[in-house]
Amino acid sequence: MIVEAFDNAWHILRRWAEVGHEYFLFEHRERVPEPRPVPREDLPPDAVCGLDYFLVPALAPPAHGDNPDPGRPLTPAEILLATAIAEGWEPEEETMNAER
Repeated sequence: MIVEAFDNAWHILRRWAEVGHEYFLFEHRERVPEPRPVPREDLPPDAVCGLDYFLVPALAPPAHGDNPDPGRPLTPAEILLATAIAEGWEPEEETMNAER
């Protein structure tokens, strides 16, 4: 299940990058925070990268399966996004298709 969540996380991150999203954050609505892409201008001025928001990484095309680089350590953003997916979160359609 977690392997599938990472595969889905890489797919979502690639798609967010393709449509122009640069950052995402987690909204604390329920037990598992919900990821949401956010434009730079909507970030609070005192927000800390890696704590309050995360960069959408530029992932290399996958060499094997969906993993962009099997030798690279996973980032906190990938781990948190995969965890949200494993807990049942799914991206909203407009975040996957709307160009920024």
